[in-house]
Amino acid sequence: MIGTVEYTIDELARVADTTVRSVRVYHERGLLPSPDVRGRIGYYDVNHLSRLQTISRLLSRGMKLNGIRELLEAWDRGDGLAEILGVPDPPDESATAAAAPATPSPELPEYMHKALAATDPLEAYRLANPRCCDLATRLIDAGLPASAAFSLVERFRADVDQAVDRYAAELFFHLAGKPFAQSDRTPADRNDFETNIAIARLMTNRAAAELIDQVLSRHTDPQSGEPAQ
Repeated sequence: MIGTVEYTIDELARVADTTVRSVRVYHERGLLPSPDVRGRIGYYDVNHLSRLQTISRLLSRGMKLNGIRELLEAWDRGDGLAEILGVPDPPDESATAAAAPATPSPELPEYMHKALAATDPLEAYRLANPRCCDLATRLIDAGLPASAAFSLVERFRADVDQAVDRYAAELFFHLAGKPFAQSDRTPADRNDFETNIAIARLMTNRAAAELIDQVLSRHTDPQSGEPAQ
């Protein structure tokens, strides 16, 4: 039976068309489960092979190891599509996406109030929201008070959140969730689902970056005729 097939690390690397070093790196990074160790030899099964092939496919699509680990950990926990994607439940296929009404600028969240009250607001903000800290730092260096800089970044983040929440569920549903829901949900179907999620994330990220860059160009390119705000 296929379930009884076992591989040493050298055999696994050869069958999966990768290297022993890569297999060990995936172990160290938490992407690949440990083998069944008997004596001094570790034995891998078809589940390890399937996981290793999935990792290789996701890497070939441009996904980083950290992102792959998060995705696989969510899958191993048994999270549903919404939890894995970090978006609301997928919409009904017949539902028509409606534009969300405009909302007023959000109040500063609690973590920003704590950052402003800290001895070093930027360091406190970096710990709470590291990916936005560089932008806030540049705004402060440009002369904006910390509270105003944090508020501006927070409004920008809130608008991005709203845009992603509006479209992500539908995009990921059609690109990944729908094919899986219509499949037999075999191990091969689950592997395809993981690959489709990675592709969907990569494509959506690239599209969003391109769209944002186009809009920013209209505000910063002197040839565009659009004055800077």
